[in-house]
Amino acid sequence: MFLRRNMKLSIIVPAYNCINYIEECLISILDQLWDDGELIVVDDGSDDGTDRILEEYRKNPRVKVISCSHRGASGARNAGIEAASGKYIAFVDCDDCLRNDFLSKAEHLMSKNTDMAIFGFERQCLDGKNHISSLESRLYSDVSSFADEYIRTHVMLIYSACNKFYSKRIIDSFHIRFDMDTEFGEDRLFNYSFMKRTGTILTSELIMFNYMQRSPDSMSSRHYPDFFSTLFRLHEEKMKCFLTLSKGTDRKERESFVNFDFERTVVAIVERFKDHPEEIEDNLSTVADIIYGNRHSKEEEESIIKGNIPARKLWHYNPCNNAVLAGLI
Repeated sequence: MFLRRNMKLSIIVPAYNCINYIEECLISILDQLWDDGELIVVDDGSDDGTDRILEEYRKNPRVKVISCSHRGASGARNAGIEAASGKYIAFVDCDDCLRNDFLSKAEHLMSKNTDMAIFGFERQCLDGKNHISSLESRLYSDVSSFADEYIRTHVMLIYSACNKFYSKRIIDSFHIRFDMDTEFGEDRLFNYSFMKRTGTILTSELIMFNYMQRSPDSMSSRHYPDFFSTLFRLHEEKMKCFLTLSKGTDRKERESFVNFDFERTVVAIVERFKDHPEEIEDNLSTVADIIYGNRHSKEEEESIIKGNIPARKLWHYNPCNNAVLAGLI
């Protein structure tokens, strides 16, 4: 029975059909895990033999293995949260690896008692190219100043759940969990919900993990019938989060933030048309209404399909007038 308590860090790894790389992931964590840390591996109904590998890890006193029926990464992470004993929680995907010596370098940051710590990561692509996303080391004494900075710079690596330490106290107090009903973007929703309840946030120049692209299959290569509605929901939740939290930005900065993110949302939808023509029928008319108005022409629709989008200031729809956002700007 796993009896240790008062741990500093719980690292949660959801594992599903990852027999070829799960050990690489777990070893990267156990080789540097603090004595007062725990590794929680949630087998999400694997049927490729992953469960047999995990049986060996049940013998390790620093590891807790949980088996459940297949519910997806969100359900597995939620099960890990329920079992976690640490003061802080971190997430690592089963096909990624913790950066060498990361924990030894990050341990002293926990003495600052911050509610959230955000780190950089390295993306290792199939073409052999590596891309590092990083931040400056800084302690934000309140979440408002963090939101101010994000609205102004757009660079805080807020989307992923795998480059952060979260206060377990806040997660438990507000019962924050991953949304199991959304097709993608569940990390963002979790982070927005957490940030609304947090106090201090620390950003660090440390690189936490290596994101390993294992196959060409990704979000960009999959078909999502409700891509527009999901992406638009993520945009609105992001706006509601940061516009509410920010206390030091003026109207011009806020409008710039809304417009910038809204344009990226629309462009992301249009960019998928080339690889997913099946999404054109569901999304093109809505996108054309946004850009040209509901009296748009067939020629204007064809122009959008080709990726010819006019500058956002020429668009018919102004996202800053959205009823959800107008009262927050």
